Amino acid sequence: MTTAMAASDSSQILVFSLLEENSSKKMDYGVDVSQVQEIGLLENISRVPNAPPYVKGVMNLRGKIITIIDIKEKLGFQPIKEVNPSTRILIVAVGSMLVGLLVDEVDEVIRIPASQIEPNPTGVGESAPYVKGIAKMQDSLVVIIDLKLLLEEQPAQ
Repeated sequence: MTTAMAASDSSQILVFSLLEENSSKKMDYGVDVSQVQEIGLLENISRVPNAPPYVKGVMNLRGKIITIIDIKEKLGFQPIKEVNPSTRILIVAVGSMLVGLLVDEVDEVIRIPASQIEPNPTGVGESAPYVKGIAKMQDSLVVIIDLKLLLEEQPAQ
């Protein structure tokens, strides 16, 4: 019974890193692993005219057309300028929508106890409503993203 209780009081999070452009500092972010369909390599992306700057284009994934979003740019950071061998696309499902998130690096899947997740600090929630919370890890912080809110924000085309 303790194991079932412990599992319900924790979240499985896929942790990915975004690299700061002018330094080698990694920023850790996470999404609920249940929303991640797969992790893929960057393949041919076709640009879409008049798309928002964070929409890098679309790609064909086994017959399905998937929109590719540069999550760094969507979060307000400098966009990914250089694709490196560790660049990945997270294929995530939000409702019936499949979207590819371009990230610098995928790190690991971790189970985070609810007690280690803090709500947004004052002042952050208003500017980044898609941040679910911040997990305190041993030597770092992981910002947990609410994909539903992040992707709902896209303007209707």
